[in-house]
Amino acid sequence: MNNILVTGGTGFIGSHTCINLLEQGYELTVIDSNINSSSLSLERIKEILKKKK
Repeated sequence: MNNILVTGGTGFIGSHTCINLLEQGYELTVIDSNINSSSLSLERIKEILKKKK
């Protein structure tokens, strides 16, 4: 399995990118300073993916 580093993964564009990559089967490492975003975004990504299954 491929692992991808996503910088800015909790922002608007980054979180949507994370969802798409996870749906394609990639493993992600997400780094973000959370200056303009929130770490809660990662929890929401998990919830969205659970609903799509």
